Amino acid sequence: MLKSIIERNKKLSPLSETEIRIIKGAVKLFLENGYSATTIKMIQDETGVKLGNITYYFRTKEDMLYILVQEIMDFHLNVIEETHEKTGDAMLSCAMEVAIQIALCENNERTWDLYHSSYTHKHILEMIKDWTAKKNYHLLGERFPHMSEADFRILENVCTSIELSALTTPCDRYFTLEDKITLTLDSIMKIYEIPKEEREVVIKRVLENDLTTLGNKVFDDFVARLNNDY
Repeated sequence: MLKSIIERNKKLSPLSETEIRIIKGAVKLFLENGYSATTIKMIQDETGVKLGNITYYFRTKEDMLYILVQEIMDFHLNVIEETHEKTGDAMLSCAMEVAIQIALCENNERTWDLYHSSYTHKHILEMIKDWTAKKNYHLLGERFPHMSEADFRILENVCTSIELSALTTPCDRYFTLEDKITLTLDSIMKIYEIPKEEREVVIKRVLENDLTTLGNKVFDDFVARLNNDY
């Protein structure tokens, strides 16, 4: 199982009751209002935890987002594993994860803000790059035996920039969601030197899915699990 190979970057000790209370309130507000619009004062009002106690555990909102992104990445593995179990195709599994993220962010402004904020905070972006490199190394390593995990990490410096560009540029009638997904996936697979014929097949198979509906379901499942976990 991929999840048994890639360990999450958890704290060395479990979260305290106060930390859980703060995170639970912060996440609720991030999902309801967007990360950018949520203030520490709003988190204080939501949780009843005094400002001094909040900043004792979490110096900034970014520290809370960091924990949430860990949860999101862990949940992304569910999407990858589900596709991989059905198809046995590692490349398709990676492509589906990226496409679902793009579709979800395109159709949900608060989710877009959450992902975009994650990619634009340097500390969190570095964590995303490390996680993605590790994930891709274990999924695709056999296909690229000449590449080490460090090599995958180098490629992620460019691949994550492509994903950020996809999040930054909204779709319109001249640049559709299908265009965005096609261009993003094709660009990432080119970096991995995937042959054109295979790139076209993978993209075609991805686009055969109702990605908007699938993305909404995936995110609803994530929120439900998050509520249960916290």
